[in-house]
Amino acid sequence: MQTHHVSLLTGDFKQNAHFYVDILGLRFIKNSINQANPHMRHVYYGDFVGTPGTVVTFFPDKKLDRDRLDGRMYFSGLHFGVPFGTIGYWQARFESFGLAVSVDARNILHTQDFDAIPIELKEVDKAAFDWHVNFLSDVPAENQVTGVIGTELHVPDVDATANFFADIFGKFGVTVKGNVINLDGPEAIYLYQTAPDAPESKFGRGSTDHFALGVTSSSELDYIWERAGEHGWTREVYVDRGYFNSVYLIEPGGNRVEIATTNPGFTLDESVENLGTTFAMPPRFDGNRDELQKWYAEQGIYFDDYKPYTGTGRPGNAAVKPIHDQKGNTRND
Repeated sequence: MQTHHVSLLTGDFKQNAHFYVDILGLRFIKNSINQANPHMRHVYYGDFVGTPGTVVTFFPDKKLDRDRLDGRMYFSGLHFGVPFGTIGYWQARFESFGLAVSVDARNILHTQDFDAIPIELKEVDKAAFDWHVNFLSDVPAENQVTGVIGTELHVPDVDATANFFADIFGKFGVTVKGNVINLDGPEAIYLYQTAPDAPESKFGRGSTDHFALGVTSSSELDYIWERAGEHGWTREVYVDRGYFNSVYLIEPGGNRVEIATTNPGFTLDESVENLGTTFAMPPRFDGNRDELQKWYAEQGIYFDDYKPYTGTGRPGNAAVKPIHDQKGNTRND
């Protein structure tokens, strides 16, 4: 079972986009709304085509520009995979942007984004190829981030949370060993015990709203939803998000876990070339589009931060280097 996406909070969209697009090299792939609160923006970053497992999303809102309190229960940090041999490149890149960086004895790079979200980069046996390469970034294709590979989960009862993951997701290959929830390959969620007297957590800039795992079909969602009900786990909602169907569960520590389908995907309402360049929303919101667009314009938000991909390669019309898979196939030369 793989990561689908992670959704977090930020108070400053431009600063947030500067880190994830300009520095980390992800593509801005969706300019949308919080479907539970259409007057809150929802922005998405990922690989060039928005592949599930590469996606990080944020809810930007000035009301969230306050200190978070990571207390009794919370997700902490974003762990990304990068190709073998590239940690040195990333250390130099982060330092060139004035970010503090360290590399530990396991060769894992540590830094923070501008919302003080802990960021880890770990080398994995994978590299971006074909249309997963973000042609709009100045990060060389062979160095680009390959996807989200995990996070930390801080809870008051590690055993209860571990049992939840093993019970609900064991059918999908998820195992728990020690304090590690093992997903697919190098992907993992690391469990940490919080102090008995820890205060209640409070959302602010950099808080994680939820961590989402991916499934391939709605029938798998049905299984998860029904099993959670049968075994007494807390179910929040089963919903159609347009870009995917999903269920939300609350693990025993109180954190939200989403399970989302990998289809139909983020090209539901935008072509690959236009990802992230329009005011995008699932079809069920089309009747409110004009009203919402007017409201956002009054707030100074026009959803035109990024331009479509025109096939000219990286900024400055630099040539796009063909990227081949292991069999020598390519689709971008």
